[in-house]
Formats: sequence, structure tokens, C-alpha cells
Amino acid sequence: MILYANIWKSSSSLRFKAHTAFLVLTITFVYSLFFDKVVNRKPDAYSLVSCASFAIMSLSLSRRTHCGVEIDLLYFFLGCLIVQLMKISLQLLILGAGFSYSLIILRSSLSSTDDGIENEYFDPQGENSLVLEMDSLLLEQLKTCMKGIEEENLNLVDRLLELVKEYNLDKSELHLLGKSDYVMDSLSSRKIHNLNETVKLMVAAGYKKECYDVYSSWRKVFLKVCLKREIFGLPKENINSIHEYEREKYSDIMFDRWMTALDVAMIILFPIEQKLCNRVFLEFSSAASSCFFEVCKEATSQLLCFADTIASGSPTKWRLFKMLQIFGHLGNHIPRFQSLFLDSTLLNEAIAVRNRLGEASRDLFMEMHNVIFGVPAAKETVLTHGLHRITFEVMSYMSLACMSRKKLEQILQAYPKVDNQVEASSLIYKINSL
Repeated sequence: MILYANIWKSSSSLRFKAHTAFLVLTITFVYSLFFDKVVNRKPDAYSLVSCASFAIMSLSLSRRTHCGVEIDLLYFFLGCLIVQLMKISLQLLILGAGFSYSLIILRSSLSSTDDGIENEYFDPQGENSLVLEMDSLLLEQLKTCMKGIEEENLNLVDRLLELVKEYNLDKSELHLLGKSDYVMDSLSSRKIHNLNETVKLMVAAGYKKECYDVYSSWRKVFLKVCLKREIFGLPKENINSIHEYEREKYSDIMFDRWMTALDVAMIILFPIEQKLCNRVFLEFSSAASSCFFEVCKEATSQLLCFADTIASGSPTKWRLFKMLQIFGHLGNHIPRFQSLFLDSTLLNEAIAVRNRLGEASRDLFMEMHNVIFGVPAAKETVLTHGLHRITFEVMSYMSLACMSRKKLEQILQAYPKVDNQVEASSLIYKINSL
């Protein structure tokens, strides 16, 4: 039993514990059977010493492990010792009772000391085991509630795809505005309530951080699935890795996907996640805000990263028009960033990306001055689509400037940096005069 003490402490197998207890019971029964035959004659010193020694051994064993049979063995051997002493002389009963009383009082004193140590140092064999078991049960309950809601995510995605199809017809936000409640209704209120009750139990038990981490990781996966290419077509490839002659071919597709993903995320997905966090963490408002921010942070950074890639790419004329589109589109969502996220981190990130888009658009537009006014007449007569190269470039920039005149004026006023002593505001005037 002493050799098995450490195994018993670390083992969680009920079969091992049951077999060990049965073995101890069998050995005790066999010993009792032979002891009864021996005690028919007068006990000798060897029998007395054996009972006393086994009693002390049982007491020592109870200090090493907590199998549940050590104390019973102690009482058994003490009883055997008293019976043998009484057979020798009834007066020896006092000796046997005194010896037994001293061992029992000693065990009681040691048990009290152990209880004090457990309370002070958080004994891993007692309270910590209960905590771990409770932690496992609560965590399993939390995952079960989340799995119940996850089964209904397919209904949510189906409604979302319906709205995306309507949105793609004319790219109007009117198809998305006010529809977050419609999509949210696909989730069961009963299952959300069960999740809320489980969260309250975990917070009350002291597992607030673990609860938030599990929930945040779970909803991050859902947003990642929603924004992946198969659903909303958010491009995975880096636009800078595409060959120059392929960029214009893929640019419209990629930008349309990005704008769709941004609109759906800001108008539908993020408000849904905000409402779900508020309902799940109903009694913990600050935790709901923090959890919502953590859930949306990765998806938002993914969306902004694509826009930032456009701003930092190599300057080409086709990129200018797309940057102007993204600049205006992202600017329309800045108020939504302010209203959705109490933490200003994502708002500042969005504003920084928009500023880089504005500055990149300004710098690229400044090159129009060099093309139109600063480049001397070329001697070569290479034609592009039947036109002189300079004529073709000028007409392309002129067409772009006319289509995006308001956005260009807004950018040049907001970012009035000048290159080569040319006033930015004068470029619009020169373009109009042409």
C-alpha cells in the first residue's frame, strides 16, 4: 500500500481504486480468519507486538495516502490488540485502551494540522482537484451551448447570402441597412439564454478570462468563415504579386469583392456580433464590449490590410481610380467604426489606412502634371490604339479626372502637399481648362 501511495494519488481511474480497495478487504478477511484460529490459544509477545506494529503502520500509511481504508485498518489492529490483552488479563484492558486512545488522538491532531495546511497552501490533492473537475464541467457545458448555436449558423449564413445577392445587383447599401435583426432572428433565443446562464456560472466560479477566451475564439472562426472567398469572395491573393498585365483584368473583381465584404461586415456581421455579445454577457457590459472588440479585431484588420496594400503598391494609372473608390468607400464607414467600437484602436487604424489612400492618390494624381505639362514632345511615333503615346496617356488621365473630380478635389484639399512647387489646387483648374 505504501508503494502504491503515489500511484493512487495521481490516478483518476475508478477501476484501479476499486480493485485496490477490494484487495485490501480480501487481505483483511484472510488475516482475520487465521487470527481467529490463533487467538484460541493464549496470545504471546509476538502477537501483541505484531498488532501494535500493524496499528502504527496503518497510522503512518494514512499520512502518505488517502485511499479510505487506512483508518479502518488502524481500528482493526487496535481492536485485535485489546482483545489479546484482555485474554491475558482484564487489567491489561487499561493498557490497550490507553495505547489505542493515544494513537487515535495523535491521528486527530495530525488531521487538524493537515486541514490548516490545505487551507493555506491550496492542497492539490483536495481542493484543486475539485476546482479542476468543476472547471472541466463548466467548460464542457459552455462548449455544448456554443455548439447548439453553431448548428444554427448555417441558417444565419443562408439569410446573409440572400442579402448579398440582392446587394450585388446594384451595390446599394439599402439592401443591407436595418437587416441585422432579420439575420439575427435565425439564432434561437433559448440557446442564447442557455449560453448566458452558463457564462454567469463560469464568471461566478472565477473563470471569467477562460470564458471570454473560449467565446472570442469561437466567434472569430465564424467571422473568418463568413469572409472567406467561398462566401463573400474576399480575395486571398496579394495584388502586388499579380503580374502587371493581369492587374487590370483582376482589379475590378477583387475591388468589388472587397467592397462587398466591407459593407456586409460593417452593416450586418459586426452589428450581429455586437448584439450577440450583449445578450450572452448581459450582466457584464464592459466584458461584452471587450469581447466584441476581440472577436472583430482580426477580421477588421484583414479587411483594412487589403486596402492598405493598394495604397502602398506601385503607382499606376489604373490603381488611382481604384484607390479613389476605396478612399470614398472606407470614408463612408468611418462613422460606423466610431459607433461600433468603444475602443478607438480599430477606428484609428481605419483612419490611418484612409489617410494613406488619400496621400497615395494625391501623389499619383500629381504625376498627371508631369505627363501633361512637364514631358517634352516625344520624337518617337509609337502608336497605342491608333494614337500617339502621349495623346493616349493624356486622354486616359483626363477621363479619370473628370469621373472622379469631386473625390480628387476633396483629397487635394485634405492633403495639400505640393511637388516641384506646383500647387495641388491648380491641377484641377488646368484639367478643366483643357
